Amino acid sequence: MHELNFLTREQISDIEENFTTPVYVYSEEKLIEAADNFLAFPHAFGHTVRYAMKANANINILKIFKNKGIKIDCSSEYEAYRALQAGYRWEDLQISGQETPRNLVDLIEKWVFMVATSLKQIEEVGKIKSGIKIWVRLNPGMGSWAFKAISTGWETSAFGIWHEYVPEVKELAERYNLEISKIHIHIGSENTPESWTESASIGLNFISQFESATILDMGGWFKKAIMPYEQSADLQAIWKSVAGKFEEFYEKTGRKVHLEVEPGKYMVINSCSVIAKIDDIVDTWKNGYKFIRTNTWMTEMPRVPMYGVQQPVIVLNDSEETEEYVVVGHCCESWDILTTKLYSQEELEAISLPKVSIWDTIVVEWTWAYNSSMSMKNYNSFPEAGELLIKSNWEIVEMRKRQEVSDIWRNEIEVI
Repeated sequence: MHELNFLTREQISDIEENFTTPVYVYSEEKLIEAADNFLAFPHAFGHTVRYAMKANANINILKIFKNKGIKIDCSSEYEAYRALQAGYRWEDLQISGQETPRNLVDLIEKWVFMVATSLKQIEEVGKIKSGIKIWVRLNPGMGSWAFKAISTGWETSAFGIWHEYVPEVKELAERYNLEISKIHIHIGSENTPESWTESASIGLNFISQFESATILDMGGWFKKAIMPYEQSADLQAIWKSVAGKFEEFYEKTGRKVHLEVEPGKYMVINSCSVIAKIDDIVDTWKNGYKFIRTNTWMTEMPRVPMYGVQQPVIVLNDSEETEEYVVVGHCCESWDILTTKLYSQEELEAISLPKVSIWDTIVVEWTWAYNSSMSMKNYNSFPEAGELLIKSNWEIVEMRKRQEVSDIWRNEIEVI
């Protein structure tokens, strides 16, 4: 059985008394701890930590990281505007989106760092303003060894400029007098020092092809264990190994390369729990399954059915008996399921839990990354869940109100 991560039963009772479930609950202490872990990286010639805010973009989270000196990676111009609202400066941001920003002219005039992810984007930047620095993301032709669904490399990925187009990248840079000062590679979630050092070697090889490049951005693909059978990335071991590659590169070329990383999931995933309720218990007869229906799931935690990952589930009761259950959500959708076989969203897998009763409290742990930010709010017209923060002084504060039902159709225009 799993144990509560940072919440206490007393806090959960207090939250249930004062707020509506389902509700996200975050820990400020866990966030600060994660930030400190990344800021303490061993490195060869300096390093910058950029939080990939797509993991969770609540303004309070951004402020916590801003106060730690962490910069921001934005996947769209709209994320940039949210970061500015949190107090970040334009120069603290980089935009590395799939879609070319609509306000590209304005962003370049404000000196936002643009990471071109296609040849078209390089050309558009050059047409707006020549003679400036630009950063380029390359697809190195390799991806995550762990799970193809989260790989951002290989020929099956549309992320970045395919590595064999390097000559075209150089030609565009020369045509528009652009200085390519940073090379960005990102292959997906990985775990071992060996995989990271291999990626560092590939990235430094790209750096060697661009004389003006002084920064290698290696993305953020750090594995964080959330289930007993998983193993977290050893950050210290990884970066000691990677630092060695940067030092070797310096010895061979005389070039000192600055390291950047973009952690998202690893920064926040263990800082959130979702508190929900068991709404019903049904079964499909003797040879079928016993299902726990909850008042949450894909509306608050889409990462699970999207990728077929598994999450720690805790039932808060005093039952000494256990039973096998499949846990499902409240949406009229066949894939609104929590307990499936790992990476196999279509295969149910019952889990052992204390024998439950309707209205028991259920806590799903390690739920921050890519859940609130990707939530399928308003599907079946369920309101967006609220978000709470447990501050370092143990005060519980509301940092996003639960959506009012009328807000769901606020932007609809009656034309009939």
